[in-house]
Amino acid sequence: MNKANLLIVEDDLVSQKLLQSFLKNEDFNLFMANDGEEASQLIRQKPHDFFHCIISDYLMPNKDGIQLLEELKQHAEYKKIPFILQTTANSEAEIQRGINAGAFYYLIKPITKETLISVVNAALKDFQNHKDILTTLKGIHKAFPLITDGRFEVRTIDEAKHLSSFIALLTTDPNSIGIGFLELMVNAVEHGNLGITYDEKTQLIRDSQLSEEINRRLALPENRRKFVAVDLRHNDETLVVTITDMGNGFDFENYLEFSLERAMDNHGRGIMMANKLSFDELTYLDGGRQVRCLTRKLKRPA
Repeated sequence: MNKANLLIVEDDLVSQKLLQSFLKNEDFNLFMANDGEEASQLIRQKPHDFFHCIISDYLMPNKDGIQLLEELKQHAEYKKIPFILQTTANSEAEIQRGINAGAFYYLIKPITKETLISVVNAALKDFQNHKDILTTLKGIHKAFPLITDGRFEVRTIDEAKHLSSFIALLTTDPNSIGIGFLELMVNAVEHGNLGITYDEKTQLIRDSQLSEEINRRLALPENRRKFVAVDLRHNDETLVVTITDMGNGFDFENYLEFSLERAMDNHGRGIMMANKLSFDELTYLDGGRQVRCLTRKLKRPA
């Protein structure tokens, strides 16, 4: 991605200046709006893919952050733009409402420069990953829905991206469902097979070393034969995809729903996004080593 275009939506001048001062030396183009209504007008004046991230205060006059978010999520051309909501530490109900509306990134006041940059970069990275899986696969759209079952083996993040996009073609919502597959496969590779812990990943992202560490661990003798098994079963009613890694499992219950303690972390929202955004049913098995995804949004053979 080239220099990212960020839209800051903030009615308080002091807060607006603070965010600008934190971000002015980063590799972003900054745009400002004083409330949700002004932001909405600015967004519509630009090409639909112009803004790569929106940072909005929750409470504002004319149109608040939630109203702006809900408006954008109704339009396919805007719904994938990462939306970061600013709120206060005692507003878990507000955050839950934001999650239900499609906001998975938060800044809890007071905000530090390090946290702001970390959350923005996390949102932009997720946005790029999600864009990658939307690449269409020419020539297979009509034939692929005829598949009834299959088994795939994934080792790398790139393979997870390709397979996520491929399987999502079976559905009528390949964007959202592909994102879910990607997040779960990436988790199986990074945390399952390669044993990268939550805290390790936090630090690796801060140091811009995550990709290097993944490649290093993939090359280790104990990991060379590891893979993530992806099993697919498809009929007229449902698509069921089961993703199984070779790791030690994890406390998946802590990641299925929103956690205020992790709201501003630079990762850790992928499972929640898959659970809330992508599938009709999401079930973890075998201590977290296996996850079963079910969707009824199926594409019918032509």
